[in-house]
Amino acid sequence: MLFSLTWSDFTFWELLSIIGTYGLAIMLALVLHEWAHAWAAYKSGDPTAKMLGRMTLNPAKHVEPLGLLSFIFVGIGWAKPVPVNPFNYRNFKRGNFFVSIAGVTVNFIIGFIASLGFFLFAHFDLYTMNVGFLAIYYFFLFSMSINIMLMIFNLLPIAPLDGYNMLRSFTKPGNAYMKFARENAMILLLVVLLVSMFSGGIFHLHNLILRMFMGLWGVFF
Repeated sequence: MLFSLTWSDFTFWELLSIIGTYGLAIMLALVLHEWAHAWAAYKSGDPTAKMLGRMTLNPAKHVEPLGLLSFIFVGIGWAKPVPVNPFNYRNFKRGNFFVSIAGVTVNFIIGFIASLGFFLFAHFDLYTMNVGFLAIYYFFLFSMSINIMLMIFNLLPIAPLDGYNMLRSFTKPGNAYMKFARENAMILLLVVLLVSMFSGGIFHLHNLILRMFMGLWGVFF
């Protein structure tokens, strides 16, 4: 996303502020996603993540270098999975679903709120006022896009993504697809990344959701 910009259109300070907001948007999306998992697990009866220091907003505890680089250069990435022990859940199926959906729910909320900020800044041309407003405009844009992409990616029913764990809450232990998705996880994830890079893939769904957000705010403003 960052590399799709025409850098010659910006001054040095504008470009520096845009790069900074891009990094901040990625960090917030990843950190809040993982924190939500840890919090949900703790509320479900599993203190594992909290005991290991993962129920925190400290980026150093959550960021995974390869996942971060993938986000920067491909537009899809990941953080360190939060360690949980499902056997500690007071109710396994309910706890597993709650923990799995917590991260993507937070990403959707952030993306939705950021879409309103982006729409207002674009609709009223606020980004043209100064460098600070331009940075805020791009922060909203990046936050909206990154959080929605992170939500979509994590909803894929491929291990160890949230979509897989959510599906596990409703399937029997010997389910054939679950076994296939678990045993071929790396191949399936690589296919998703390659297809998305070269033919759009899940970016098409991402764009559709963003257009829906813009259409919604357009009704009110």
